[in-house]
Amino acid sequence: METNTQLLSNFLFSCGGNWHNTLYIRDDAAGNGYLMTADRDGMPLLMEVSAFNRLTGNSIDPAECCGEMALGVFETVYAKYLLWRCPSAQEHSLRSICVQAHERGGGTQ
Repeated sequence: METNTQLLSNFLFSCGGNWHNTLYIRDDAAGNGYLMTADRDGMPLLMEVSAFNRLTGNSIDPAECCGEMALGVFETVYAKYLLWRCPSAQEHSLRSICVQAHERGGGTQ
């Protein structure tokens, strides 16, 4: 299982070392957000903003990310991906992806 430092390092590597190169995914219902980049195969890599803040001490301003989208838009665009990645429809899709990365010992979510 990767440590928090390894997860952060992999995430930052994928976004060119700068969180400004990520897409901010807004979850209005939960009152939080996620940073998204892509790995070398184009698969989405996600990190909760609260986790990023905790690990780096940086506060994220969504307006400073390279783009922003609502959670519903992400779920529509990645519907097929989420179908395969999320264990159940009841789970929060982005949170489920973040948790799966820790459980399988890989990824940077």
